[in-house]
Amino acid sequence: MLTITLINGTEKEYDLPIVEVNAFLNWYDARDAGRGPGLYAIDKHSNNKGPFNKRKDYVVFDKILTFEVSEYTVTK
Repeated sequence: MLTITLINGTEKEYDLPIVEVNAFLNWYDARDAGRGPGLYAIDKHSNNKGPFNKRKDYVVFDKILTFEVSEYTVTK
């Protein structure tokens, strides 16, 4: 689970596989060091509401105030 708080107070929560969380963390670290694009696309996966084939939410680096990663185990 990745939760991002933007500088305007908006909180965005994404239920992502750990591989995608790690990709976000790598992008954030690279951008913080001055490398890479200024925005990051997050695939909304099962939160794909409506008649769309795919939905992405774009997060802009300089609009991020904080983020939190919460890991959990799925039980069957």
